[in-house]
Amino acid sequence: MFLNRRDALRLMMAGAVTAAPRVSLANDRGHAAGDPDLTDPEQLLLAFMRLGASLDDRLVIWWMDGVRYGVVDAQAEALFGMKVGMFHRFFRQPDGNYKLAMFELTYYTDLASGALLEEFANPYTGETNRVAHVRLGPEIRRQTSRGLADPGNTMVHDYRSSLGPAMINGDLLWIPTSVHATIKFPKPTAPEILLNIYTTVQGRLSEAVDPDLQSAPATLAFQNVLKWEPFMRMGDRPGHMMSRAAGRKLQSVDELPADYLACAERMHPQLIEDPIATLAPLTDNF
Repeated sequence: MFLNRRDALRLMMAGAVTAAPRVSLANDRGHAAGDPDLTDPEQLLLAFMRLGASLDDRLVIWWMDGVRYGVVDAQAEALFGMKVGMFHRFFRQPDGNYKLAMFELTYYTDLASGALLEEFANPYTGETNRVAHVRLGPEIRRQTSRGLADPGNTMVHDYRSSLGPAMINGDLLWIPTSVHATIKFPKPTAPEILLNIYTTVQGRLSEAVDPDLQSAPATLAFQNVLKWEPFMRMGDRPGHMMSRAAGRKLQSVDELPADYLACAERMHPQLIEDPIATLAPLTDNF
């Protein structure tokens, strides 16, 4: 039997589709007896904790490197780099959720050189702005199977968070999280902050559900959408900002890249020297 070119291509495409690995949400995946069911909120939380955190109270660092963009009329323009460090310790609670102490140190950098930004030449206003980097916390949060719990802060409004659903492809597992909120400061002239944060942790399914593991390797992907940075002094100019970044989970300051450490040691040397000690005033009460 002879096949013409069109029939051969059709058979090749059919074979490729048949052979392609199937990506499915956890709630679309069959489960053999005894297999973890990541549609179950408790098992999903445990899998997330092994990948994105830890079942014990060791130091967990989320390190990411990325870019912050300005968006006007749906046109995105890269403005500056961002080097992210989030430092956590997790403590299991009697209800099965986790209390965590954390702080964040994020630094904005020059796109060309990677150097820490002190001043920013704003392409939208033509002005030069003094850059304000991010220090958040230390503070206490609570991780549940529904996401990060409402912090109960009177300045935080319209708070929503989510965890999952998990996505599985063979032995690869992705678990997305999100946080949405509006922060309104008591000072009338202070800008209102809108948070739309999306983080996905990725690792091996076999490790995420391994009862003998307290913590497993994981990579991180991050996106957010937010208003103009206050330091840019954009006033009522239309537009907004967005970010994308990627990185991985670390367990020691020594694992942080040299460029991030250089920023942190310059801006927050006492905090970065010993993150466990930085968190101790909170964790000692746990």
